[in-house]
Amino acid sequence: MGGFLSAIFRWRSEEAVVSRNARQQLLTSLQGCTVTIPDLQSLFRQWPQAVNPEVERLRIDVDQKLESLFPEGKRLQQIKKANAALFASSWWPYADFETLRIATYLSIWLFVWDDAAKFRAQTLDFIRRSLTPIETQSTSDIPSNNIIAMFGEIGQAVLKSSNPAQVESFLNELIFFVDMTDLEQRCQMSEKLPTVEEYRKRRMGSSAVGVCVAITEYCFGMTIPTEVMNEKDMRTLWDETNIIISISNDIVSIKKEVLQEQVDTLIPLLTERHGSAQTAIDVAFKLLCTSVESFERVSKRFLARHAGDKELSEKLEKFVDGCRYACTGNLNWSLGSGRYLLGAKTTENGVKVTL
Repeated sequence: MGGFLSAIFRWRSEEAVVSRNARQQLLTSLQGCTVTIPDLQSLFRQWPQAVNPEVERLRIDVDQKLESLFPEGKRLQQIKKANAALFASSWWPYADFETLRIATYLSIWLFVWDDAAKFRAQTLDFIRRSLTPIETQSTSDIPSNNIIAMFGEIGQAVLKSSNPAQVESFLNELIFFVDMTDLEQRCQMSEKLPTVEEYRKRRMGSSAVGVCVAITEYCFGMTIPTEVMNEKDMRTLWDETNIIISISNDIVSIKKEVLQEQVDTLIPLLTERHGSAQTAIDVAFKLLCTSVESFERVSKRFLARHAGDKELSEKLEKFVDGCRYACTGNLNWSLGSGRYLLGAKTTENGVKVTL
């Protein structure tokens, strides 16, 4: 028995070494490569894009909020540099200031929640309580962790302006985000690389795109009938928006990921599969094109099916455009913020990058 167990442990140890070597070999194969990022913006030339006119007023509010959450130092400056005001103003250019402020706080919360991720159970509990009527809550139940507690204002604002179905949808997306972020962190600490398929499934939650899409009605100040929101085509539009934003981000962030030695993301995993970083980017771009085409095809069918109801049709057109704004806004913010070290604020004619 001892010999058997010894053989098992030795096999597991050898497997772990192979896994670690696989990660390092993949990273080494990427480092120093020069690749061309294709013109992603060309896919969205017919899609709406704008920046909310309240962006400068919002920027002042955001800085004050961040300074109340974080002490002066590197972390505060890092988060300020992410430019949450521009991010939210690009995602929700149609929202009034108060709604935009709450949407911005949500995006900040999603961005900084990693700092409190070890408190997953406490986070989920407080999210649920924040999305229930205030009369049932006690101020003594507010978490001591200020990042988790930040969600209280967000939850109550969304609750006040939403119906039960909208709140449930928002809650479900938040739970999915927390669960997939937890899985992502465990995978990153693992010695084994995920498959492309495993990564993409996890990314649908950890991207937090679903959470942000869930407040589209809130940001427009409208309500779409629950039965319409539950239609298959609506779910497809929701998912394609997630895929479009996630893949776009995975492509433009590749230089930053390699510098941070992150290899369990889309481009590195496709590189491992196809043997070339440029091929990986080209394959990802094709996936992106497919999702854009799918979004356009499904949105036309969806809107045509409800064209007979003028009031509903107008709301659905707003929702579809809200998804488009999210896609163009996220890409424009990614390029404009400089956080991905591309040295370019446009992808026109492609961008050459050395990893």
